[in-house]
Amino acid sequence: MIYIVCIIIALGVIGLDMLSKYLAVKGNVDLVIIPHLLKFKLTYNTGAAFSFLGEYSWAITFFIILTSLTLLGITAYMLYNFIKKNKISKWLAVSLALVFGGAIGNLIDRVWLGKVRDFIFVLYNTDIFPAIFNVADIALVVGVIMICVYLLFLDKEAVFKFKKEGKNGKEDNNG
Repeated sequence: MIYIVCIIIALGVIGLDMLSKYLAVKGNVDLVIIPHLLKFKLTYNTGAAFSFLGEYSWAITFFIILTSLTLLGITAYMLYNFIKKNKISKWLAVSLALVFGGAIGNLIDRVWLGKVRDFIFVLYNTDIFPAIFNVADIALVVGVIMICVYLLFLDKEAVFKFKKEGKNGKEDNNG
């Protein structure tokens, strides 16, 4: 059942991302939502976050390859666990679905347009460094944060594993 939920989440992210980008392009948006804090304005990004490496002609190929490898890794991990009937953490599965959907959303732009459509502009016209992104980026960031939380706190081998108290009030590390 979790695998079906993951497919729905990934497809939902892709659909919402593509729809929002289509609307941003069609309307050529430039709409202030909250002055100096949030506006919708269409821009194009040939790099990664904050146009990282965008000035290099090889960057688009690099990001297509990197994204493809990430998608292949997520697919392999999920398929392996599905075939082996391994129990997978719902938290981890949802986080991977968010990353998968977000990566596909931006990959579609990179392959078809050679650049990514961004339109959510935060902290514009301020002394603070502005951020501009899209729905796929939101899903990617939330998914990666969830993976970090999982690895740091929730996994059975987590770095900061919470210890349960046993019935006698003492630590129980049996798990």
